[in-house]
Amino acid sequence: MNILNLLEQLFIRPQNWIEVLILSVLIYYTIMFIRGTRTLAVLRGALLLALMYGVAKYFDLYTIINLFEKFGPFLLIGFIILFAPEMRRALTVIGKQSFVSKMIGSRSTVEPIRDAVRTLVNRQIGALIAIERTVGLRGYTHSGVIMDAEVSSPVLLNIFYPKTPLHDGGVIIEKGRIMGAACIFPLSSSPLSHIMGTRHRAALGLSEETDALVICVSEETGKISLFENGKWDQGVSVSEMSCRLSENAV
Repeated sequence: MNILNLLEQLFIRPQNWIEVLILSVLIYYTIMFIRGTRTLAVLRGALLLALMYGVAKYFDLYTIINLFEKFGPFLLIGFIILFAPEMRRALTVIGKQSFVSKMIGSRSTVEPIRDAVRTLVNRQIGALIAIERTVGLRGYTHSGVIMDAEVSSPVLLNIFYPKTPLHDGGVIIEKGRIMGAACIFPLSSSPLSHIMGTRHRAALGLSEETDALVICVSEETGKISLFENGKWDQGVSVSEMSCRLSENAV
């Protein structure tokens, strides 16, 4: 079947457009679900093996083809076993009632973040908050304590209160939820980081490796810093921070 026949069938049968739409949605949410997890790295490895097999078939490399055909079933079983936790987690998420609301969109978290940061500034309590954008932060989430809690000012204040076990490290907010606390962020090694404390270096490091918007409150000065794409904005006001959050549709 050539391309013209395929296009003709697509236009003649409206069911094909429905199938394409459904598959597109499934592929999109599959990518959104696995981004930032080890599953993405495993899939890359699987695609590399498939590419090697295709090259071997094209050039008639019989030894490599025989190896793939003999060990292929074992590799398939291995992938199924390896992906079993992710499959269970995906089915659990689908079964939750809140999944639909997450797909449609979560409520704004600008106000609770703003209120919490204002209180932290007034009390000179250090804080580190990362808001996820397009680059997944789930790998950093698993370095801390998994929460999946609603974003609220009391929760954020309790996390960063100096005498609580979660005050060290950063908070990660994803899709309007606090997904992790006490998370470890990568420390920046840029020349600018030499004049920073550990909390600010971690904020800068995360902004260099991802596109997250990172809020940092200094416990020494009580000043707010925003980190974005490796850039450091010092002495940001609460209102300016709120505008930046609103621009990023948090």
